[in-house]
Amino acid sequence: MEYAVIDLGSNTIRLCIYRKEGNDFVRLLNTKETVGLAGYRKNGELTQSGVNIASNTLNMFKNTLSIINVKQLFVFSTASLRNVTNSVEVVAEIEKRTGFEIDLLSGKMEAELGFLGASKSNKLKTGLLIDIGGGSTELLEYVDGQEVDCISLPIGSLSLYSMFVNDIIPNKKEQKSMCEHVRNLLQDVEFIQNKRIDTILGIGGSLRTIKKMCARKYGVKGKFFDTAELYNLLEFIQEYKKASTNLILKVAPERLHTTIPGLIIAKEITKYISAKKIIVSNFGLREGYLYHQLGGEIYD
Repeated sequence: MEYAVIDLGSNTIRLCIYRKEGNDFVRLLNTKETVGLAGYRKNGELTQSGVNIASNTLNMFKNTLSIINVKQLFVFSTASLRNVTNSVEVVAEIEKRTGFEIDLLSGKMEAELGFLGASKSNKLKTGLLIDIGGGSTELLEYVDGQEVDCISLPIGSLSLYSMFVNDIIPNKKEQKSMCEHVRNLLQDVEFIQNKRIDTILGIGGSLRTIKKMCARKYGVKGKFFDTAELYNLLEFIQEYKKASTNLILKVAPERLHTTIPGLIIAKEITKYISAKKIIVSNFGLREGYLYHQLGGEIYD
């Protein structure tokens, strides 16, 4: 039987349809619209234009679902609606205009569900899960496959871009400012202070884009790449603006403006914990959310 999940994110709104086969899910459909809700904020509130584009996109997906027979539909939102001051009013209006019931996830729940989803397709030992979204970044430390601690940071690839970048591609001064901002936030995360964590488990579009860039640039294959390749990629971007822009356009043109901010977040985290490699998971938050909804517990 089939299940649908709509993820109302800060950068993209995504519809996924899964088929349940035993205790596993097989993804049948994965489609998205890049809407950039984090860019529709004014004085901390989501603007009416943001509400309109979110509602219109959800109604478009509603039309798609009208011709597909699914057993159950789940709609959730993360930092896109969680981190705005008019969150309650915005959720109510979008629900009224679409007929969907929206589950607004806390930062902690977002991190834990991302870990649950990733754990279903990866053999986890010890490491740090990172999920760089458009409006937030989740960190979760795990030891022997079990959660130790987690936090949601109020920065993402799109929100960092909106805060510091004036053009499409950030210049060196803007990149330096973004690095300092991320570094300052990491210094307040107590559970990773003075720790060396060799392995990062990455989920989400930003990390998948970075891996694709490393694959094209350095011939990386498989699920993981070395952090040295991440650092080399950023040096390449800083020195060769035109060539690096072309690389982004070939890999993820819809992420042209958010790829470098996402890279900077990833780089600062890896440097802070002296990580050696990054494993990129194809399963993450959406799959974890579905497991949670159908299983009744966060961990099973």
